[in-house]
Amino acid sequence: MTFCYILGNPRSGTSLFRLMLNAHPHMVAPPECGFIQWNHPTFAAANFSLKSTQQEFAQAVLRSKKMETWGLSAEALERAFEKVTQPNYQRMCEAVLSAYFQARGQALGEVREAPKVAVDKNNYYLDFLPEIDAAMPHALYLHVVRDVRDVAASYLEIERKGHDGKYAPKLATSAEDIAQSWVENNERTAAFLADKKHLVVRYEDVLVRPEIELARVAMFLGVDYNERMSRYYEYNDEPQETLGWKQKTLQPVDPSRAGAFRKELAPEFGDQLWELAQETLEKFGYTY
Repeated sequence: MTFCYILGNPRSGTSLFRLMLNAHPHMVAPPECGFIQWNHPTFAAANFSLKSTQQEFAQAVLRSKKMETWGLSAEALERAFEKVTQPNYQRMCEAVLSAYFQARGQALGEVREAPKVAVDKNNYYLDFLPEIDAAMPHALYLHVVRDVRDVAASYLEIERKGHDGKYAPKLATSAEDIAQSWVENNERTAAFLADKKHLVVRYEDVLVRPEIELARVAMFLGVDYNERMSRYYEYNDEPQETLGWKQKTLQPVDPSRAGAFRKELAPEFGDQLWELAQETLEKFGYTY
């Protein structure tokens, strides 16, 4: 099984991208849950050949933040663990993702074998890059980038709507804070990935030419493009707990969202963001 992390600054389209990959009949990209990184210190050297250790790991996984949104049971995880040959931490984590793949297939009325590609997406991983590398050292990486000005427009829209709930995002609203975090997140990610097998994906390119970009990503992951990836909205599994600020994932891609900041941001705010983040923007191919 190929394993891949999706990394990206918040509101950069990583959830949309996750759904596109998860719609592929041979890929699994579940909703956000950082169980891989959280449980690694405790279980990295565990003896998973023991049934008791498998049971302990199943309970630890189920206690992980946001895992309740996956709808998995201890029994489903333990069944998945029993199928793992030469079990170690990495294979057991992949088994968790495979269990979700099977459960999702049942919900869709599909008979599924093990996925060929497993994907983990979490924006907060940007602050734990060495840790996720240690947890899954064989991982591939997809770095999703979005123009900071469109990111800012999204931040401000979220602020205006005032979403609540325990997982509601808390985002910056000043140009200085938005630009600083965006630059730091993308520069740190790029530096981390310099010696790793990775692919940079610009969110705007996915909006404008989704089939071409998704075929490029599928090739990178070792599978063929499947048209279901472009119909991700028909297979949307975003949890209700987080769907409130991800409503656009219920719809087909809208190419007009690329560069929407030109209509949605005050010109002086956009200019300020450009000045603060110009070097990094140009590094990723963005223009004024």
